[in-house]
Amino acid sequence: MPDQASRRPCHLVALVGLSPQVVTETLWLLAAAGDDALPQQVTVLTTGEGAALAQARLPAAVSSLAALLGHPLPSPRIIVMRDHDGKPLADIRDDRDNQAAADSIVAIVREATADAGTRLHLSIAGGRKTMSCLGALALSLFGRQEDVLSHVLVAEAYQGRQDFFFPPERPERDAARAGERWGLSLAEVPFVRLRGLWHPDQLAGGFADAVRAAQAQVSPRLTLDLAHGTAVCGGTTVPLAPAMLATLLVFAERAREGAPPLVPAKAEDARMTGLFASALARCRAQAKSASPAASPTPIGRPEIAERISRLNARLRAALGPDAAPYEIRAQGRRPRTGYRLVLPPEAITIIGGNA
Repeated sequence: MPDQASRRPCHLVALVGLSPQVVTETLWLLAAAGDDALPQQVTVLTTGEGAALAQARLPAAVSSLAALLGHPLPSPRIIVMRDHDGKPLADIRDDRDNQAAADSIVAIVREATADAGTRLHLSIAGGRKTMSCLGALALSLFGRQEDVLSHVLVAEAYQGRQDFFFPPERPERDAARAGERWGLSLAEVPFVRLRGLWHPDQLAGGFADAVRAAQAQVSPRLTLDLAHGTAVCGGTTVPLAPAMLATLLVFAERAREGAPPLVPAKAEDARMTGLFASALARCRAQAKSASPAASPTPIGRPEIAERISRLNARLRAALGPDAAPYEIRAQGRRPRTGYRLVLPPEAITIIGGNA
């Protein structure tokens, strides 16, 4: 039995170049799966030249298909991709065009997936290969569990024919067999859903910004800037007091060296005292702190546990659930409990302090 999400009205978004037929071919094949599979919204995203063809030919073709199916179909909303000057994008010929197309595709996919009342069916059958690639990547970034990515496969005999928009007969109510006679099939493309790993609702930019934001969550990176007293966690800068920054510096350097968890002694430990005092002195020197250097505070297990607790609380306050990769974690059992930063060495950068 279909779940609640799969019963939501469908919004078909089709990436189209100079062959608006991919829209009606997709609709004809969807009809084979039943009326519930047909969309209640159809959006066509295309270039300036593609829009002219779609506007001239697609509305009549959709009306004819609706009459054949005996089922109403929505009039397509045709959207022209824009360049960064706001002008219609004629084609994708260079890197600037590619970036503009990427931003246009992300905008439409983000809009469609922000609507909790609908499910998105994204067709990447039309347009340049660049558009198909960008569409698949955009849906991977924003797609939800109920969303679908598809491609229409058309027999060679019908490819490029301007008079073929759909077969002239109702499709069999068998999605696997509907297009056999006409050499049509709808290939559903599996894709990795990354939406739950980042915060697309907070995105303010375009395609490149979305990739960077998702990458920061999928592959966390930590940069300690000793001169500015900050930890850059993914894409978020967290100011830290010198003592907190020094604590994080100790564990960041150990992680870069591949050192085992730090196991502090129960009571004051001269080695631990020197380790943390040295890190604090480096942070203050880089920041050119006006505070006079204090005598090293004796450190044992209770002091280290307290410092880690305060640091982790500060990271959670700044980052929320996203703080997890940057927190110092306890490992092992007492009395051999150790502490470590669980990030790979290549994910850590330290600026300043002879790092």
